[in-house]
Amino acid sequence: MSLVKLIGYSLALTLGYSLGCTAEAPKQQPQTLRIATGEFAPWTGKQLPDDGHVNHIIREAFAAQGVAVKFVYLPWKRAFEEARLGKFDATSYWYDNTERREAMLFSEPVVVNRTVFFQRANTDAIHWKGFDDLSHYRMSATLGFTYTEDFYRAVDSQVISPIMVPSDIQNIKLLMADRVDLFATDEMSGFYMAAQLSIDPRKLKVIEPPLSSPKGYLLASKTHPNAQWLITTFNTGLQKLKASGAYQKILDRVDNNSFYNPTVSLRNTNKPAQPAK
Repeated sequence: MSLVKLIGYSLALTLGYSLGCTAEAPKQQPQTLRIATGEFAPWTGKQLPDDGHVNHIIREAFAAQGVAVKFVYLPWKRAFEEARLGKFDATSYWYDNTERREAMLFSEPVVVNRTVFFQRANTDAIHWKGFDDLSHYRMSATLGFTYTEDFYRAVDSQVISPIMVPSDIQNIKLLMADRVDLFATDEMSGFYMAAQLSIDPRKLKVIEPPLSSPKGYLLASKTHPNAQWLITTFNTGLQKLKASGAYQKILDRVDNNSFYNPTVSLRNTNKPAQPAK
């Protein structure tokens, strides 16, 4: 084969590979994407401003690409399963694990959370490096929440024995009633739920270091015909949001809310955080 033909052949292969890896726009783009989601305030919530901070980011990222979205609120397990089956265009929002990677395409990270242990502020500070340090404390955790593999191994080996409850609200009630010494959940969500119970955030204390800092993603089923286009479109819009500064402004609203800032009294909040239904 001549050098000219060889170069032409190589270019053709390269071009073909590039085109094959590019997400083609659907022949008939849906007018509005339907995204399955659930209640996890302040990040997602039907009664929250802009559907919560994560869903606000997702909506704005798609809007930057000229795509509208509608969030449909379901129990979390059902939201994932119906999205996996392709009944929704995508689902918001999820931490990473092997099962989800097998079934879904992942976006770029939408947000980085902190999963932490909470204790009462009026008790001696709890220090930990490993789960052995927590073995003699009474603990609770939330059913269905994604903790770390090390956490579950510690439970299976009975190094820790958390009471498993359906919601963070119950965790906080157990903590404030002195029925447990600590509980594990998302940091912002913990403070938010406490606010719904009119608990001054200064009565809660975060135990460092965090249990984990998981990234949250938008997912689309691998069986959905437009999945790759949808994820690529979202990622491009997300990059635009970050470049414009709009992304950081949305996240700044989380830190500036009085339900999280322990120096601000809830009684002085002009716009109290709205309860999630």
